[in-house]
Amino acid sequence: MNLQKLLCAELKRQLEAKGKITTAIPAGGDLLWQWFLDLSRSRTYGAAGPNPISFAEILTYGQAMRWPMEPRHVEILRAMDAVWIERAFEKKDAQEDPKPHMVQGRTMTPAKFDAMFSGGR
Repeated sequence: MNLQKLLCAELKRQLEAKGKITTAIPAGGDLLWQWFLDLSRSRTYGAAGPNPISFAEILTYGQAMRWPMEPRHVEILRAMDAVWIERAFEKKDAQEDPKPHMVQGRTMTPAKFDAMFSGGR
C-alpha cells in the first residue's frame, strides 16, 4: 500500500475513534502528518462548514516554513484533507435534527415544506 493510502487510512481511523486515540503514523509519513495538522489548524470555515485546504494555502505554508514540497506531497495533503472534510460533513449531517417540526398543530416535514413553497415546480 502506498504512503497516501496509509496516511488517509490512519487519519480516517483516528477521526472515527471514540475515546483515547493512539497514533500509528506510517513510516515515512511523520512530516506529511505534521504538515496536514498545521494546515488543518488554519482551516477556514464558511456558512456550510469547513472549507478544504486550498492549493494556495499549501503553497504559502511550504514557502513560509521553507519546506521543499513536491507535487506528490501536495497530492497526499489534498487526499488527507478530502478524508477530513468527508468526515466533518458526515458528523454535521448526523447532528442535524431529523424529526419533523410542528407548525400550528400540524407536522411539517421537508417534503411538505417544498410542496408548499415550490409553487408546483
